Amino acid sequence: MRQLSLLTVACAAALVLVLTAFGDAEGKPGGGKPSNREKLRDLRQEVASLREDIEDLKEPVEEFDLFDQCMFTIGVTQYGMPDGSSGYVYGAGGRERRQALAMDMRGHDAPQYDLMAFPGEEPPQIECNEDAGGQGTNE
Repeated sequence: MRQLSLLTVACAAALVLVLTAFGDAEGKPGGGKPSNREKLRDLRQEVASLREDIEDLKEPVEEFDLFDQCMFTIGVTQYGMPDGSSGYVYGAGGRERRQALAMDMRGHDAPQYDLMAFPGEEPPQIECNEDAGGQGTNE
């Protein structure tokens, strides 16, 4: 939502600057060059087109914002060797050793992998919006 607000403010500022620069200009007939009125009309059409583009982007931006609020990573490290010389014990009698992933919660080193995770609530946007102070909350 923040990105959408910034985009809207930037477009509004650009519109004000354009209208200020060309709003008072009068068209003068010249050798094939467009008059200031024609330039102003073209700019207004461009601004209208930009407004439509902004409207089209509202929903995808909101979806990305929700994704950004809800997504988090879990650090994981792989332990064990592929040849079985070390690792977690498996099999009957503990004779086999295999590699395995473990959540890296110690924090001594950076994890080997960061896995993307999402909360398990139904529907997730309720909890995510509450955590982020989003729509429908009192934060």
